[in-house]
Amino acid sequence: MQGSGVGVLDKCMELTTCLSFSARGLTALELARQTGIDRGTIHRLLKALVYWKQVEAEDGLYRLGAGALLSASSYLTRLPLRRVALPYAIDLQNVISDRPAIVSVALPVGDQIVLIDRMWTATTPFNVIADLDDRFDIDGCTSGRAVLATFPPPAVEVLLGQERFMAVEPRLDAIRENGGYSLGYSEQRKGLSSIAYPICHADRPAMGALVVAGLDMEADMRASSSLAHHMQRACAGIAERLVMSTPS
Repeated sequence: MQGSGVGVLDKCMELTTCLSFSARGLTALELARQTGIDRGTIHRLLKALVYWKQVEAEDGLYRLGAGALLSASSYLTRLPLRRVALPYAIDLQNVISDRPAIVSVALPVGDQIVLIDRMWTATTPFNVIADLDDRFDIDGCTSGRAVLATFPPPAVEVLLGQERFMAVEPRLDAIRENGGYSLGYSEQRKGLSSIAYPICHADRPAMGALVVAGLDMEADMRASSSLAHHMQRACAGIAERLVMSTPS
C-alpha cells in the first residue's frame, strides 16, 4: 500500500483498513501477513490503538473499536450529500410505499461504495433489512457501477487496476447506453433486484448515487419505469443543490 511518508501513521491506517474488511476480527499474525508489518510492530501499534479505542481485543482477535465510530459519526453528520439527499430519499420511500424495498444513499470511498443512509417500507422483510451489507466493492454492486460509469475509463482503470477494469468496463458501457441507470439482479441476496442512478452535475464524476433494492420488483427495474424517472429527478435535484451550496 502506498503511504503518506509518515511511517507510524501509515502502519496504523493499514491495520484499521484491514480490520474494517473483517467482520469476525483478525489475529496479530493475520494482520502481519496481510500488511507485511513485523509482528513486534503490530503488537505495539495494536496496544496504542486499543488504548485510543480505535480497536477492541477479545480472545486474541482484534476488531475496530467504538472510537472509530466517533470519527465516522462526526463525518456523516456534517456530510452535505447526506443532508441534502435525505428528503429526496424519503420521497422515494413514499413512491415505493406498498412494495418490499429499501432506499439507500451511496457514497464512493476509494474503490468501495458505502451506504450512508437506508430507509425501508413496512412490507420489507426483517431478514432483508438485517442481512444487507452497507459496504461493497465499487465495481461489484449496482450503486457503485452507476458511479463508475460517470468516470472517464482511464480514471476507472487507475482506481481498480487493469484486471478489475477489464471485467467491469462492458457493464459500464451498458449503463452509459442505458442513460445512466444501473441494474442488478440477485447480486447481494437471491431474489433482490436493484436499480441505481448517479448523483452528478453536468459531465462531472458522480458524488454518489441513489439505489432502490427490493423483492418482486422486476417490473420497476428498467429505465422507462415510473420509479426510474423519480430517481433521475431526485438525483438531479440533489446534484443541483450540492453544487449551489459549494463555495466557488
